[in-house]
Amino acid sequence: MLSRVADSLYWLGRYAERVETNAHMTTSQLENMLEHHTPHIDTFWKTLLDICGYQDDFHTRYEQPTTEDILYYLVSDQQNFNSVAALIDSIRFNAKNARNCIPNGLWEEWNTFYLAMMQQPLTQPYTVLKTTEFLTQLRRTALTATGTIDSLMTRDEGFQFIKIGKWIERSEKTALILLRMLEQQDTLTTDTTMATTLQLTNALEEYARRFRSRKSEDIIQFLVSDSKCSRSVTYGIRKIKRTVLDIEQETLQPHSEDLLFALDELEALLQQNAHNMTVAERKEWVATIHTKCMHLGPIFSKTYYLTVPMLVE
Repeated sequence: MLSRVADSLYWLGRYAERVETNAHMTTSQLENMLEHHTPHIDTFWKTLLDICGYQDDFHTRYEQPTTEDILYYLVSDQQNFNSVAALIDSIRFNAKNARNCIPNGLWEEWNTFYLAMMQQPLTQPYTVLKTTEFLTQLRRTALTATGTIDSLMTRDEGFQFIKIGKWIERSEKTALILLRMLEQQDTLTTDTTMATTLQLTNALEEYARRFRSRKSEDIIQFLVSDSKCSRSVTYGIRKIKRTVLDIEQETLQPHSEDLLFALDELEALLQQNAHNMTVAERKEWVATIHTKCMHLGPIFSKTYYLTVPMLVE
């Protein structure tokens, strides 16, 4: 496979996962705003900006931001490379570059949403109803696209690169959400912090179905180490490792040594027990996990000669 095509497939997987997750988190925040008149609503928006965008950039442009300013920045602002509009542009661009290697239905799904967004863009005022409807349609598109990949795409290297992009993105995002929410423990109650973390990672329903405990250490362990939860960091890292070994045909190649070493190192870190740690140690543990997840992308890109992403600390 040409490096250019592999690059497009990898970033297609990453951007599609990112836009779906960001849309879910923004929708969750809008629902919380309606259902709970909490004094900490500004804290939640601040955390969301940290996760979905770049807070420093936002505050240089908005000195006294309103909720509508935040929604514009997260949804429509092309200067924010992680906004919904910017990510849809990037998804379409990469899908177009790799069109000969993906199902036609995948291209049509994203292109149709892009054209609809261009013809009827979400405009101010950003009401809760209008914004939620837009983000819900986006999430349906993302889920349909995922189903198209799983149902119709040949299990070749192209499929593997898309999946690795998806799992790198998801593992990094789960670790980032967990880290940012742990940083708010001095401001929010532990119950609020953990419930919001499960909600933002889209793991609340699964956790409630499988466990009764609301202890923070149990929830942290679940999101980090649970091998059955598709939102946990461990699940994603194991998927990445399995797929890399499939690409290399179960043989350790010199060019992939650094990548497999990084995955082994991270996998060992993930198996530590949060119950044996203090609050500060848990936060440091999650911060280390996030840093290592964040550097997996550049290592993978270097291994397979892809475009190295810009790291934003």
